[in-house]
Amino acid sequence: MKKLAAVISASLLMAASTSAMAEVYVGAKAGKSWLDDACTSATVNCDKDDSTVGAFIGYEMWDFLSIEAGYDYLGKFDGQGLNNDKVEAYTLAPKVNLPITEDISLYGKFGGAFVNYGDEDDYSYLGAAGIEFDSHEHVAVRVEYQAITDINNDQVRAMGNSATIGVVYKFGETAEPAPVVVEEEPVVVEEPAEPEVITKTFETQRLGTGSFELNSAELKADSLEQLDELVDFLNTYPQANVQVIGYTDASGTEAYNQVMSEKRADAVANALVAKGIDASRITTAGEGEKNPIASNATHEGRVENRRVEIIVPEFDYQVQQ
Repeated sequence: MKKLAAVISASLLMAASTSAMAEVYVGAKAGKSWLDDACTSATVNCDKDDSTVGAFIGYEMWDFLSIEAGYDYLGKFDGQGLNNDKVEAYTLAPKVNLPITEDISLYGKFGGAFVNYGDEDDYSYLGAAGIEFDSHEHVAVRVEYQAITDINNDQVRAMGNSATIGVVYKFGETAEPAPVVVEEEPVVVEEPAEPEVITKTFETQRLGTGSFELNSAELKADSLEQLDELVDFLNTYPQANVQVIGYTDASGTEAYNQVMSEKRADAVANALVAKGIDASRITTAGEGEKNPIASNATHEGRVENRRVEIIVPEFDYQVQQ
C-alpha cells in the first residue's frame, strides 16, 4: 500500500482545493484486455486474452485537470497463480487534458489501483492515454489504452492492459442563447425652419454558440429567425450599414479559432444577404479567441465567448417638418 500513498494523497489534496464550479461526470467503457508477464516456462495452461468492461466517475476541476475513480473487470485468465480466475481493479488517478480543437482533446492519467488478481490482492500503478470527442452538449466518446503495472502475486509480476471505447455523460446546465434585445434611442437636434436631424442606432445583437450546429459555421433554423427584426430595421433605414464580427473561446489552436470565427461571421452575413440586404452594406471580420467577455477557465465562460456580434454604427437621417 505504501507505493500508492503519494498518488492518492496528491489526488485528494487537488480535489479539496477546487471551486464549487467543478463539473461531475460518469461513464462506462468496454473493449479488449490482455496480460503481460503472467506466465512462466513452468505454466501448464496460459490464456492471457479476454474482454473487459468498466465504469468510472470523475470530478472536473478545470478544463485541463480532473480526478477520476473507476472499476475495471479485466476478464478471466490462466497463468502462473491463475486458474481461470478473474482479474479486477479499483482505480484512482488525476486526468490531464490537452485540447486540440473546440470538441477534441487528448488526455493522460497516472495514478494507482487496488487489484484482485485471482486469490491475491495487490496495490499497483496505473497509466492511461486516450482521445476524447465531445459529440453532444453533455455526452463525450473516448478511445483509451490503459496499463496497470507491477501486479505481484508472489509468483510473477504481471501487467494488465486494456484498449477500450467509452461513453461519458457530463452533468451541468445547457447554456441558452442570450435573448435579442432591440432598443432605439433617438437624439433629436431641433433647428427652426430646418429639417429635423435624428441620430439612430441599433443595439448590438449577439448570437451565441447555441445558434450554430455543433463545431460548425451552419446557422440553425431558429437562429435565422432572430435576424428578422434586424432585417426590418435595415429595410426601414437604407442608409444604415452593419458589421458582423465572430469570436471563439480559447480552446484549440489559435489558427483553428481564427478560421472558425471568420466562417461564422460569414454565415451570418450570407443569411442577411439571403433575406434581401445588399452585400455592400455588410462588413465581416473574425477575431478568434480575442476580446473574451467571460473567463475561459469555466464551461459557462467558454459558451459565452463563442459568439457572433452584429453592430449597426450610428447614422443620421433627416425628417422633413
